[in-house]
Amino acid sequence: MSQNPNARGPRGRQPPRGPQRPVAPQPPVAAPQPPRAAPQQPVAPPLPPQAVVDESQYDEFWDTLDEAPPARQTLMARLRRLPPFVVLFSAASVVSVAFLALSLTSRSIEFPVLIAAAVVTGIVFAADTAAFARVAYLAGEDGRSGRALVLALAGGTAAVLAGLSFGWAAIMVLLSL
Repeated sequence: MSQNPNARGPRGRQPPRGPQRPVAPQPPVAAPQPPRAAPQQPVAPPLPPQAVVDESQYDEFWDTLDEAPPARQTLMARLRRLPPFVVLFSAASVVSVAFLALSLTSRSIEFPVLIAAAVVTGIVFAADTAAFARVAYLAGEDGRSGRALVLALAGGTAAVLAGLSFGWAAIMVLLSL
């Protein structure tokens, strides 16, 4: 396995870091001086270690603590920020389940319509599974493990629903022969 030459990660993002306080360096130890003939001037005591901050140990995390929290957005503003594929897959999932439910509850529907409803629902949930898998992988790669777990569980549920839909369509095909 080779090392990734890109230090910022494969997606060009810097890996997440936890909060770190700046570490104050220890005051340097003064070398012993040879005795002088003239009396020495009183020297101010050295600063305590907490007051000395090395700029090379600077962490930008602590700068955000003084800022006000971001303003809450309205529901419409949050909906406008959704990516198009999320809206498309959500609408397709709702429509396919509604189509399947309508075909199951209607008395005058024939077998080919039931089979088509099950196949459409299976295709939509299979596409949802692939989308959830990619988003969960990217979230895990960015270090957001909680979000990755929830997305993986949602993708697994979509995969089970796709399998059930395809299985039910196969059973309906066998019954119609």
